[in-house]
Amino acid sequence: MDGAELVGRLIGLVLFLTIPIAMVVVGRRRKTASAGQKGGVLLAVGIVLLVLVVLGMLAQAGQVNQV
Repeated sequence: MDGAELVGRLIGLVLFLTIPIAMVVVGRRRKTASAGQKGGVLLAVGIVLLVLVVLGMLAQAGQVNQV
């Protein structure tokens, strides 16, 4: 793996993790600020997306190690 590929993977990792984490943070703030349904739904969806992203990265890492 050369430097450009490593940088590309790191940028992709940051982008994939940023979106669900932002959803969790915004959902938490909305839920505590207004006790509304939107905050709770956004928080739950953010957590589910974060788990899926992490599982996908672990599966990809497992495939790379097998090759």
